Amino acid sequence: MAKKKEKEPEAEEFINQQKFDGIQEKIEGGKNSSLTTILSIWNCVMGSSLLSMPWAFEKAGFTQTVFIMVLCGIMCYYTAYLCIKAAEKARGKSEKTAGPGLPEFQAVCHYYMGPWGERLALLAADVIVIGALTVYYVLMSKFFFGAGMSIYQLSNSNSSEPVMPFVDDQQCVAKQLNRTGQFNSTFEVTEGVDLKASFSDAFHVNKSVPLYLLFVLALCCIKDSSFFNRFSAFGTLTVFLIFFAAFYKAGKWGIGANVDFSNELSPHYVTQFDFKGTAVLPGILSMAYFIHSAVTTLVKDNKDQSKNARDLGIAYILVFVTYTLLGLIFYLAYPGWKGCITDMFIDNFDKREWIVPMLHILMFIRILTVYPLLTYFIRVQNFSVFMNTEWPGYTKVFLVNLAIVAVGCSCAMFYDKIGDIIRYAGSFCAMIYMFFLPCGVKMLSQKEENGGSWSNVPVWSWVLHSTLIVIGLANFIIQFTVTAY
Repeated sequence: MAKKKEKEPEAEEFINQQKFDGIQEKIEGGKNSSLTTILSIWNCVMGSSLLSMPWAFEKAGFTQTVFIMVLCGIMCYYTAYLCIKAAEKARGKSEKTAGPGLPEFQAVCHYYMGPWGERLALLAADVIVIGALTVYYVLMSKFFFGAGMSIYQLSNSNSSEPVMPFVDDQQCVAKQLNRTGQFNSTFEVTEGVDLKASFSDAFHVNKSVPLYLLFVLALCCIKDSSFFNRFSAFGTLTVFLIFFAAFYKAGKWGIGANVDFSNELSPHYVTQFDFKGTAVLPGILSMAYFIHSAVTTLVKDNKDQSKNARDLGIAYILVFVTYTLLGLIFYLAYPGWKGCITDMFIDNFDKREWIVPMLHILMFIRILTVYPLLTYFIRVQNFSVFMNTEWPGYTKVFLVNLAIVAVGCSCAMFYDKIGDIIRYAGSFCAMIYMFFLPCGVKMLSQKEENGGSWSNVPVWSWVLHSTLIVIGLANFIIQFTVTAY
């Protein structure tokens, strides 16, 4: 029993690392102010999802983007709030929810739904983490390739050749011209470049670079991951770096001359609504807004527990403002074809620009240090539940990590569509962890409070929470009805 208690804080720490976009350093001891709690939640939610926001916004259109961002934000806030309230009510009612602090939501699911509820929560958490790991592997390949190509082009470029203000993908430009019926027209836009062009097949973003990164498998099999946890603060730096890059370029481009709301043939045409975005953007936000598996851990050290709901709301407002500002400003300011904004917007920068190699190198280091932490989380959570140990031996750990790395490497080589991976994994996880479990636990709690009869659960609760569950299911299904690329 003593050995188990020694490892509980270590496992608890990695609850904060379930979200692909924000590894939050564990806060040890003492009580935190509301400001600290708010910033902790914001920091945990923020991450590499920012890189895909302009792409997702372009799919939805200007007006629909704002509407979906607000609606999804409200729903995600409410269900995260349900996780906190359920933890408060379940605290101390079972062995898994015992303790002075708020229990983890998986333990709450075990109390209300039994072992299957806990395992369903674990499944959803696994899917979103594996989805994040897959995206990270693709991003590592892109960043490594981008850094190498930047260095190569800078060292071999002619100093008299100007740096291009933006870069459109060659195939995407052809697609846009075909869409608007302008293949034979003269249009004052860049002809585009091959974003995957390389000086050698031995250094290709799909054919070879993903294979070079297989060394990450050895890092994932390190038993003690404390070394990588020291880089957790690096995440905040990279978020600000992403912001700086987007705003720096938008400031140079300007917005007024790059927006056209009326001419559908213009490369600067900004749509208002697009059915494709009705699926794509909510799918992306399913992962981008996800905090539910970590929310009780993040608020349990709040000095004033009565302010948890308020602080969570403020944090979600900050998240909304952050995503919306970056996504819309880059989307509106981009001077190329709006439909050619990539799912990692820094691919739209000329690799010879001074900020590009720095971005690629720092982001590569960031993800390289996060990747082993997330595989550690997978190991701790699953082996603890199914084998009652965090370390079942190198053989089992190696096989699990091999499967995870193989999925990431395969996607990096054959399906490097970051947006699709995010929305498929995110919407599946959201269906379970963001909608079904919080709403189901809420109604079970009301049933318990009202004499143990379903008939005593308020009608408004049935309507509201059943609707949210249906929305979560529909969000997952609709992802397979549209093609985002």
